[in-house]
Amino acid sequence: MIHTLGTKYEWTVEHYNKFKMFQTDVLHLGYQDHDGHNYASWNKLIITIREFVMLNDIKLILLDCTHDPYILDDKDTGYGPNKIIQHEHLSCICKTIIVTEDWNHYYNPQPNILFFAYNLWIQSTRNLDAYYENQISGYDTTINKTKPLMCLNRNLHWHRLYMLQIVYNAPWLPLVDFSFILPIKDRYNDYNIKQHLTQDERSKIEKISTPIYLDYEGDKEIRPGYSNGASKVDTLTYSRCAVNLVTETSVNQGVALTEKTAKAFMAYQIPVLITNAGANQFLEDIGIDMFSDYVPWKDWDNIEDSRSRIDKIIEFINSIMQDPNAIMEKHKELHPRLIKNKETFHSLHFAEKLLGPDI
Repeated sequence: MIHTLGTKYEWTVEHYNKFKMFQTDVLHLGYQDHDGHNYASWNKLIITIREFVMLNDIKLILLDCTHDPYILDDKDTGYGPNKIIQHEHLSCICKTIIVTEDWNHYYNPQPNILFFAYNLWIQSTRNLDAYYENQISGYDTTINKTKPLMCLNRNLHWHRLYMLQIVYNAPWLPLVDFSFILPIKDRYNDYNIKQHLTQDERSKIEKISTPIYLDYEGDKEIRPGYSNGASKVDTLTYSRCAVNLVTETSVNQGVALTEKTAKAFMAYQIPVLITNAGANQFLEDIGIDMFSDYVPWKDWDNIEDSRSRIDKIIEFINSIMQDPNAIMEKHKELHPRLIKNKETFHSLHFAEKLLGPDI
């Protein structure tokens, strides 16, 4: 049985219970429990956890670091314990395991650290009804496309701003479905953004007028405050765009692939991923066709420097957008493989791989 401290992240717990991943009394600590603590608040939480474990005869603590990218041994938390230190403290109470979406632990399993690609898994298994209370399942769309490229952006991560100042004046931008829906001023002074962007880049970005919406009405996925559309592909953008330039949540601050990547496979799209190094190889290793004969991701997938990796990706996008019609013809040519990709993504065999070797 899975127990919680009362935090409202029940859908995670329901999935763990449903699939009987753990055959003992488990205390599940979601991000609402373990994230954002300084040492004082964390020490206070430890007392609560110790009492809960004794009262409920808990045999295992699950430190759930899925859903968002985490650097487990982050040296730059600034004010509180990272996940490895939290694990050490919790292990003094009872056996504790960390669950992470970092695929490095898929390749290199460690005691007490389990790989579970939750964000991909929940899309693969079509379990979104538990994710959103009023989910309108939108797992399918048409394979026949009419536009060459899409690139949707919401939260103001530094790598999206870096990409924006490169492509904003590209002659091909009006031909694609491109959005940047939060005003830059909302988080422009964040430490993380200042740390990664030069003054010259910041000056270029300041001249760009945001938000940038798509050119049609009614597609709520592009609007601020829209929740359950984040996981849908039965929308105009996904139904008509052949290539999906995915700007993932992270490129260098924790490793995880989210619904942003999953939706490209669900929508019969050719994926081009701006994300962590090694992502393309990982996806290919677990059975996804990443179209390396068309998208030369092996040229950049192992580049550790995120800016250099993004530069290579945009260079490729610039090259194929010289001939948008050729993109459409290539997409038609790849239809059988795109269909196979979607079938693979939703297969039980693939879902089992996302659970990792240890669950």
